[in-house]
Amino acid sequence: MEQLLAEDQKCHHCGDPCDNSILADNHKFCCYGCRAVYELLDQSNLNQYYLETSRENKSLSDLKAERKFGFLDNEDIQKQLLRFKSDDLSVVKWFLPGIHCSSCIYLLEHLPKLEPAILRAEVNFVKREVTITFNHEQKSLKELAVLLSKLGYPPGISLNSLDRTKNQVVKSNIGTKIAVAGFCFGNAMLMSMPEYLDRNFLLTSDFKSVFNWINLALAFPVLLYAASDYFKKAWKGIRYRNLNIDVPIALGILTLFGRSAYEIISGVGMGYVDSLAGLVFFLLIGKWYQGKTYQALSFDRDFTSYFPVSIICKVDDEEIQRSLKDLKKGDLVVIHNDELIPADGRIVSGRGNIDYSFVTGESKPERKEVGQQVYAGGRQKGSELEIELTQTVNSSELTSLWNNDSFQKEDNAGLHTWVDRISKYFTGTIIMLSLLTAIYWWDTDPTQIWNSVTAVLIVACPCALALVLPFAYGHSMRKLGKQGFYLKNAEVIESLANVDSIVFDKTGTLTTNQAGIGYKGDVIEGEYLQVLRSAIGNSAHPLSRLIHNELPECQKLPISSFKEETGKGFVAKVGGMEVRVGSAEYLKIEDDTSINESKVYIRLGKKQGVFIIKSVYRNGIFNMLDEIRKRYRTILLSGDNSSEKNVLKPYFDDAHFNQKPVDKLNYLKTNSGKYAMIGDGLNDAGALREAAVGIAISEDIHQFSPACDGILSSEKANSISHILHFSKGIINIVFIAFGISFLYNIVGLSFAMTGHLTPLISAILMPISSVTVVGFVTLGVGWMSRRLK
Repeated sequence: MEQLLAEDQKCHHCGDPCDNSILADNHKFCCYGCRAVYELLDQSNLNQYYLETSRENKSLSDLKAERKFGFLDNEDIQKQLLRFKSDDLSVVKWFLPGIHCSSCIYLLEHLPKLEPAILRAEVNFVKREVTITFNHEQKSLKELAVLLSKLGYPPGISLNSLDRTKNQVVKSNIGTKIAVAGFCFGNAMLMSMPEYLDRNFLLTSDFKSVFNWINLALAFPVLLYAASDYFKKAWKGIRYRNLNIDVPIALGILTLFGRSAYEIISGVGMGYVDSLAGLVFFLLIGKWYQGKTYQALSFDRDFTSYFPVSIICKVDDEEIQRSLKDLKKGDLVVIHNDELIPADGRIVSGRGNIDYSFVTGESKPERKEVGQQVYAGGRQKGSELEIELTQTVNSSELTSLWNNDSFQKEDNAGLHTWVDRISKYFTGTIIMLSLLTAIYWWDTDPTQIWNSVTAVLIVACPCALALVLPFAYGHSMRKLGKQGFYLKNAEVIESLANVDSIVFDKTGTLTTNQAGIGYKGDVIEGEYLQVLRSAIGNSAHPLSRLIHNELPECQKLPISSFKEETGKGFVAKVGGMEVRVGSAEYLKIEDDTSINESKVYIRLGKKQGVFIIKSVYRNGIFNMLDEIRKRYRTILLSGDNSSEKNVLKPYFDDAHFNQKPVDKLNYLKTNSGKYAMIGDGLNDAGALREAAVGIAISEDIHQFSPACDGILSSEKANSISHILHFSKGIINIVFIAFGISFLYNIVGLSFAMTGHLTPLISAILMPISSVTVVGFVTLGVGWMSRRLK
């Protein structure tokens, strides 16, 4: 009868226990979210999945997971959840409430090793989110959710999560668990107090027995409820061959409970229930405090803090510049050649030739026609597009796209790899040390075994070690961002600290193009001016942008075709007229060597001419070069002629002029060394990617290229020497923090193994170590950042 009643009181959708308060079609539901999903499936005639997930050949947990996430087979829901979808690849971002420590990050980011259909997984620890790129032909969205659920990280999908603009709220019962553990801890101490104070043995055995049995009763809520998360995480880790930090903690708790139960039941002692309850109580407080600390020191890469990116919007047939943060659903945006699509939308006019390598790593462009859907992060290759946004701009989507693994350097072994290796073997080492401790105390003093072994299992913690790099690099990124230097990812700081040679481009890097533009050639006016401005406005090259802004405003004409070759020029057809813009070599005309400034040649039908971009050296640039040369080897690779060779020679160890983009790339490939390349984000894309660190100087941070590792505002170009010094200082702070973490674990384990540390004190010390290391790193980075100002 009880079994029948329990079955009747389960949620019809997910299988969780529920009452009769939420009903639909004579079915009971545990929450309004489950009821809403049931109604959605019912309206779509998809209720058969409730029958499909009741097959007897699957485990109960698998059935519950499949039933709970069965709604993910609905295409309408998939469209709302997926960040991107092509013929075979999909990208989804999910909120995982179960993420709570560095072991969680390690397991989730190694999902591709567990499941071949998953290509990439990236975790945002503070927001408890994971972004997964997977092959939906090999594994469906529902199967992916079921896999995460089996691992102990069921996605928190609700109707609110379908709205990408809403923040997820972490629902946690840790407060209740702390209260339960605290109640049991206080009462267990009270029940144990008479025996602790009974020095004259006045307490009768009957009273002792009653107090001990009350203590044992208090141990069960602690074991089965307050400490349940540690057992769940430990079991999930063991099941998938990942010995996470919860394994030794769970073993320690079981050790104390097992010994206490044996002593109380057999009547040979009072057990360690007070230590058990206190251990769990302080572990939970530490877990709660760590979470609060990490949130307070969070370094979320929000594009509004890092990228003052703007885009052209069309309002009442007039084009206006608008910041990304001001874009909203329904806005009409204009996308030119090589520009990124800022948010999901629908093509209103133009033909799309979208390169989604920013999102998936696949560089094959996809053809899109009017009315078809396009996704954020796609890069248009060709003529102008008008797109109506169907989603608002996600606050961190573009920066996460820039950090796509597809654009990582091949040689990415560094401190992160080293820490991963240590963390991987840390838990196994601790278990071995606990066994050695047990063997030692078995021969020396068996009464010390349980406390010593439990203290060893609890006190050692890799979290302090694992948190050094995320907080040091993350806090550094925030400091650099405030100074106009925007990094692709945190590892760039480490790469920057290891370079030994700095390579500079000249035009737009050492010089500024704000001195003015001249023109020499045939008169361009009327229809020719309209054709030229329309064509050149679609180019992504910085000099094209500069010329476009200098030309008088006139009516824009439609572009029927457009093809741009990086570093050379472009050819377009506007209103039936062919337009060629670029270098003299690209236009196959003789270069005017009498002009020493940067030149952009044009040809419109039979008319041709040249724009002359007058430039001057940036303020403080020579002092900066002089300071850098004292500590690094400096190289100049300039596309201009050698007219200013004598001016620049004193500041460089090696200087080359008349360098094409391919020449710069070949120089870096054929010369050994760890180079930082500083140049134009589009024109020098090949060299920027080849270098250990590629930094693009930008007059107006309007767009960015996946080739570069960082974007430096042109106003801060003379601070490169300070940035290099800052990066080296951060690495020193990291090594000191590593030393503190190692020292804590060595000293803590020494005291625990020798019996000088109780499980209770170990539980207090474990979270304190993490907070101490994070605090040191935060203060250290803050002190180093004073030099940047």
